[in-house]
Amino acid sequence: MVCLRGRAAPGFVRHRFAQESPDRLIFSHRSVRNFDQMIEELGKADVVVVGEQHDHKLGHALELQILQGLQTHNPAVALSLEMFERDVQLVLDEYLADQITQPSFLAASRPWPNYAADYAPLIEFCKTNKLPVIAANAPRRYVNIASRKGQAALLDLPRESKAYLAKLPYSMDLPAGYDSALNEIFGNHGSGGAGSQPTSPAQPPYMKEGQALWDATMADSILRGRKTFPKHLILQMNGAMHSDSGYGLVDRLRKSNSKLKVLIVSIKPDTAFPNVDIGKYEKDADFVIVTK
Repeated sequence: MVCLRGRAAPGFVRHRFAQESPDRLIFSHRSVRNFDQMIEELGKADVVVVGEQHDHKLGHALELQILQGLQTHNPAVALSLEMFERDVQLVLDEYLADQITQPSFLAASRPWPNYAADYAPLIEFCKTNKLPVIAANAPRRYVNIASRKGQAALLDLPRESKAYLAKLPYSMDLPAGYDSALNEIFGNHGSGGAGSQPTSPAQPPYMKEGQALWDATMADSILRGRKTFPKHLILQMNGAMHSDSGYGLVDRLRKSNSKLKVLIVSIKPDTAFPNVDIGKYEKDADFVIVTK
């Protein structure tokens, strides 16, 4: 999964803000907020999408605090995670229902290498509080197909396999800023259309289609979750590239239902903290949490 860095905006200067906590600063469109104010606003949404840096320890601690805060504000919360793929939903449900042991769950669910330290606290909180968890992501083996051969190759999969994916074909009508960022990250590869000429053999030729499959499937999982748990706020957690600036899965959610209230949180480690250049994060999210 790829991450999109904050973009500096001309004319903005660094500011040192009054902090509610020594290790974080929260702002919304250049206005400083405290944690409780953020939770109150997030609690009014249908879907809250939290973008993380996968190796950011403090960010993972903040994600647990956000989950806890929202559940206190509204007990009907469903957690949706990029970190689990749709074909392990049954295993995840069995563990949450205390039907299988933790070793059996870990053996069958393909958790990420940093699961124990960074994501297990989220799962255990949901298990204790009987909150549903959605395994939101597309199985990596199918993303690999899309990245190597293009999404057309997915049409040859059995119906049972396609059930783990967003409806095919999924749109490649990407926001211009997202398309440009992906081109830069993936070495200027095209979407894999007819006549595209990859510029580097180091990357599979259809990387944007693989990225879009992640986005489309996570968005689809959230929408399905809304139908399964109609009274629940859906709290989605994923790498920031999938949601910053309203791109990725957020763009797909909003296009699917213009009345859906989706709020974005982005957690950003910044070496200049607490002297933060707010301009480079201003357009990333509804709430940006900047940390050490």
